[in-house]
Amino acid sequence: MATEDADKGESKTAAASVDHAPARKKTMFIGLALCCALGAGLAAVAIPKKAAHKHVLEGPFVAQLSKENLQVNLAGENGKRYLVLGLNAEYFAYAESYVAARLGGGAASSGGHGDAAAAADPLYTAMLKDTLIRVAGRKTREQVEDPVQMEAFLMEVRAAVEPLLFPVCIGDSSSPQVADTLSGLLAGESVMESTFRGFLHEHALRVDAGHKTIRLDDGPETSFKGEERDLRVSSSDGATVFVNVVRLDPGFTGDVAVGVAGRVRRIYRQQVLVQ
Repeated sequence: MATEDADKGESKTAAASVDHAPARKKTMFIGLALCCALGAGLAAVAIPKKAAHKHVLEGPFVAQLSKENLQVNLAGENGKRYLVLGLNAEYFAYAESYVAARLGGGAASSGGHGDAAAAADPLYTAMLKDTLIRVAGRKTREQVEDPVQMEAFLMEVRAAVEPLLFPVCIGDSSSPQVADTLSGLLAGESVMESTFRGFLHEHALRVDAGHKTIRLDDGPETSFKGEERDLRVSSSDGATVFVNVVRLDPGFTGDVAVGVAGRVRRIYRQQVLVQ
């Protein structure tokens, strides 16, 4: 009897071991799964997130305002005297090659507001010549030969040239004649008369093509029909910019960067010759 009882006890123990074996395996697998999940979570936390690209002005850089020297007639002496100018601009920009895109030449580089063009922007060249004729044409030979008055003249040139070198751009366009590729928004025909001069990546046009409204930063909402080529949009402080909405994507809603891609700090003389 004792032997039979012992055999029965051993049988029960063996059965219990068999019954608990799947449970132990299940618990072990669950533990491993939790460990793997925890490890993956910690690894994800440990990997640093890629920081968003921040657009900042770089420089200072220096570039010639024009590939060729410009000749301007001076005031007085019956217009017989003229000034030959070769000028360099010291500037800050989101990309050093931005000015090359205005002047032409250089290898193309990637990224908006920095692609070098093969030829100078003809509109920039025409406006530069017209501006220098207007500014320098009011000066006499004595004024441009006097060191003090020459510095004042260069400051006047800087103020007049900066909007030409750095016009208001919209979106990823590098010039007023090019539309933003995402929204289709374009600078208006009177963009050179814009009083808004904020930096490009610090301001935005808030566009709702569906409701046909647009506003500059937190300025007043401006309505449009969709055929305006020179729509005036104002900021909260009264600064204005002109936009062309003819090519605007009818399904676009969102912010489009607007502003200038750099600034001119100083104008330097490369050559100044009075004849």
